[in-house]
Amino acid sequence: MTVASDLLQKFNNGLQYGEQVRFKYYNSVGTGDYDDDITLTQSGTDFWVSGIVQPISSNQYSSDSLLLQQGKILKDDKKLYVAGNIQTSGLGPIKIGMNGSPTSEQYRILEDGQVTEWSVNGSVIYKKVYLKYLTNGSFVGE
Repeated sequence: MTVASDLLQKFNNGLQYGEQVRFKYYNSVGTGDYDDDITLTQSGTDFWVSGIVQPISSNQYSSDSLLLQQGKILKDDKKLYVAGNIQTSGLGPIKIGMNGSPTSEQYRILEDGQVTEWSVNGSVIYKKVYLKYLTNGSFVGE
């Protein structure tokens, strides 16, 4: 057993105790000149995975503090740790649903590439994803 596969197995074992979250992928159609010119359609079906959800830390020595200071995240946003093979980028936005089925809280992945991958020997073990709370629960054009 290699170091990467051992770490991957241990992380996946920890995910058994995580929260079930829904990934909903979208395709965007339109010119993109104006917000109302874009129409979002769901791509595929809802994808449920186990993830570890964490609050944003305001500790000045945490990796969250810089994003808080820059105003890119707020205290009601979240961090989500998922397995490394989960698709976290694509052609359109991705909506993350939490807290039950149907989901009562909706989030989106931060646009600024705030997905951090931890890998060993070229194998992605897990990803840390920063999520921004969607106050109205949907995207423009959905």
